[in-house]
Amino acid sequence: SAGGADGTAEGASDGPVIESLPSLCGCAGKTSLDRVVYPGRERLRARLTDVPVALTDAEDAAVLPLTRGLARATERVPVGDAATGPSPAAPTVDATDGRTWTLAATVAGSGLADPERFAEGLAPAYAALAARGPVTVGKGHSVQVPGATSRQWFEHLRPIGPRRAGYRAANVDAVHALPGLPAPRQARVALLHALADAYAVGATDERAVRPLLAVPDGDAPSTDRVRRWFREAAPPGVAVLPAAVLEHGGRGWLFGATATAAAPGRRRLRASETWTGSDSPPDAAAPEPGDAVLVHRPPGGLALYALAASGADGGGASGRRERALAALTADHRPVARALAAFRPATGEAFDPARHLKLCTDVSGPGVRGIARRVERATDGLRVHLTDLPLLDAGSLADARERWLLPDVTVETNGPLAAVARPAVAERIADRLVDLPGAAPRRLGELRTADGEPPLTVADGVDAGRYVESLLRSEHGTAGPPGTDGGRGGDER
Repeated sequence: SAGGADGTAEGASDGPVIESLPSLCGCAGKTSLDRVVYPGRERLRARLTDVPVALTDAEDAAVLPLTRGLARATERVPVGDAATGPSPAAPTVDATDGRTWTLAATVAGSGLADPERFAEGLAPAYAALAARGPVTVGKGHSVQVPGATSRQWFEHLRPIGPRRAGYRAANVDAVHALPGLPAPRQARVALLHALADAYAVGATDERAVRPLLAVPDGDAPSTDRVRRWFREAAPPGVAVLPAAVLEHGGRGWLFGATATAAAPGRRRLRASETWTGSDSPPDAAAPEPGDAVLVHRPPGGLALYALAASGADGGGASGRRERALAALTADHRPVARALAAFRPATGEAFDPARHLKLCTDVSGPGVRGIARRVERATDGLRVHLTDLPLLDAGSLADARERWLLPDVTVETNGPLAAVARPAVAERIADRLVDLPGAAPRRLGELRTADGEPPLTVADGVDAGRYVESLLRSEHGTAGPPGTDGGRGGDER
């Protein structure tokens, strides 16, 4: 396939030819959140007012009650057609009054490229979910695929059995294939990327993933073969469920997964985790001016890989590629478990002098995603960058100057980011510093918005050199790097 990579040449024993597109890599090419997904979701929500189907605003992972287990079912639906297929069997013991939580993955062709068509195309499939009884769409994910016929895929989760203290997280994600990487390593990047959102909301135990592969027509491997790739790639202790494979009629392979994980004995953080159940969550202290923003390692892994794969960095490609792969294939579970010490236990009062206030991961929107999470968690605050650490700042500056990448902080399986009081952030950094793959760095602090954009930059920080949108003024013209302001552009 054009632009593809032969996994066998990389040493894989079960390697197909994987079509990867040079302009789309990892989380690059996802449907724009600001221009399409968020306004489209509001239009879609308005179309569902007469059916018992609720949409949440979860950006990391859906949060479910923690019970003995989950009843699961999957279905695929052509966009624009009503969903069909049997409802999952009713569980013997239902702790959630019959409610189903649904994970939704959309392979989006050009027909879903604006908010109105996005909502219009998905509304029939979402409305048909009402046949299952009350449904909460806990997490949705959309990826643009050149030339594709849009496809909708769901996994339905129903908690069964008696409740336990704690909660369960559920996520769905898919990324464009990385050039030159064999299938099992593609699978590892994808499944760890999906698990990272569960880690961000504090869920690290009882991990399970369902492989999700989307390929051009005629390229589909068997579901058993895909499951073998993910089993080979999964860290010890991660259950790999039967795979789902979609043909989309467009170009390029996408590797993805649904992921579930539990946080037994832990309390949810209101500011950082969207509770998608019927009962109200406990309140926790919201982020405040002066809080610190910390990442567990510098971003730049995906950009460094894309640079090495492009051949534009000359003789250093091999070393940079391996450094990038070490970041892209790292399991962040040890980091998330260390962060659990800074979350309140069940029945414990939230204490801002001991606990983190918000946790997310750096992924498709790059560092702008942290600012978006802060903005959505509490009104009147912005993230003020006082530093922009990167995995390889020199190489990534060259990538930007060659116009290879508009934002080198866009990540796949990127670092976890925490917001906490400065003293708590220092203790978090001390806890993380000795973990493999961790190199905690402070990005900045929260400030009152004062009419400024959600993400601003301190004087002397040359962020615009690495993030194109930070060179722009509010009117879209170029401004000097290192100045305060610079509204983030649309996700690319």
